[in-house]
Amino acid sequence: MKTEGMIYGIGVGIGDPEDITLKAVKCIKESDILILPSNDPEKCRAYRIAKKSVPEIEDIETLALEFEMVRDENVRAKNHRIIYETAKKLVSEKKTVSFLTIGDPALYSTYSYIADLAQKDGIKTEAVSGVSSITACANRLGVTLCDAGTQLHVIPDTEDIEGMLELPGTKVLMKCGRSISVIKEKLKGKRVSVYAVENCGMPEEKCYRSVDEIPDSGSYMLTVIVKELG
Repeated sequence: MKTEGMIYGIGVGIGDPEDITLKAVKCIKESDILILPSNDPEKCRAYRIAKKSVPEIEDIETLALEFEMVRDENVRAKNHRIIYETAKKLVSEKKTVSFLTIGDPALYSTYSYIADLAQKDGIKTEAVSGVSSITACANRLGVTLCDAGTQLHVIPDTEDIEGMLELPGTKVLMKCGRSISVIKEKLKGKRVSVYAVENCGMPEEKCYRSVDEIPDSGSYMLTVIVKELG
């Protein structure tokens, strides 16, 4: 019998339902309530991925909350607080609350902000690892991200793309479909190998193995890998 509530952050991978871990499946099944980052469960990528591996998810109560992605840090903090207070109330009712997140909850996940707030209040939290887009895309392409001594840089924002491309080692540019034409222009003439995956793990997945193959416009879920030539 459950004696206390808690908050999970469950990584469900990035598209392929076969990538979801056994632990993630177990935690989903044991959840009282699932909090989704969308106001429509059927349009929520994380929910759709989990549903293919855990059909029982349809019998679990869901709470759909729109996680508005804005640049203003104060607005983001306010949104996180609202989401957290909702989860906190459920935990006070001895509920096990789980946030579904694509990829891994330790990597650019809204859940991490919720967990920080919960831990300050003494609420128990646990993150369940998921396959990240960084490793999944590299494996889909059949390339390594780094060898012995090679640095790896994960770049979530391409505003300073010129400076970022000067970093040593391998660069992974995440969710860069909206700025891909600018990125391609900056990459031209550089002694690098360029790869990309769009909608990794999904039926519409596309892989590119050169800068010229990458289209000038892409979906939000486009990941670019830039490797220095030996």
